[in-house]
Amino acid sequence: MLNPRLEACAKFIKNGALVCDVGTDHALLAVHLITQGIAESVIASDIGEGPLLAAQRTIQKYGLSEQISTILSDGLVNVPSEGLTDIVIAGMGGETMVHILETCPFSLENINLVLQPMSKADLLRKWLYENGFAIEKETCIKDGKFLYAVMTVLYTGVRETPDPACIRLGKMDLTNPDCLAYAQRQYDVVCMSRDGRKQAGMDASEFEETAEAIRLAMEGVRK
Repeated sequence: MLNPRLEACAKFIKNGALVCDVGTDHALLAVHLITQGIAESVIASDIGEGPLLAAQRTIQKYGLSEQISTILSDGLVNVPSEGLTDIVIAGMGGETMVHILETCPFSLENINLVLQPMSKADLLRKWLYENGFAIEKETCIKDGKFLYAVMTVLYTGVRETPDPACIRLGKMDLTNPDCLAYAQRQYDVVCMSRDGRKQAGMDASEFEETAEAIRLAMEGVRK
């Protein structure tokens, strides 16, 4: 029923959770969390009225209107925070996720954040560390021909300056073949940026440092 990305998100949810699924679309994740006994209740939110109507149809189809509520919201702005244990933000770009977290009107302390960026995961990781969030776990999921990061994050209040490898790889276990493939892809992207700057006569030292950090991380696993 779920695609591999959402399955991975579901595995990071605490048992017995009260979940908010941000950008729920058709509410497939919300339905899965209830029918599999993972969550006690789910708030399915979306910024668009069309997706929210589709979500409501799915919820009604499975007879889960008592366990799953829907709410029209730009990110978490209109979401009630009382009792929330987990928040899932999946299927959108890293910049959008940063916006959602920045504009959240309530404290995210003690809430398990499950984040699955479709792009710019490096930008998201950098922002998280610099704004008091810690990545607890992270993995990579192959969905079709694409590789996606899925992470659990907690607010600690401790602001850090992450190193280049951490920004690109987070807490991935590179002994996992998909995570190693993700690291290789990041290495290739950084090297292309480095070479492009060099050809343009621009400073490429930052990219040199990042590429070397990723290479060493991969080399440590391949030995």
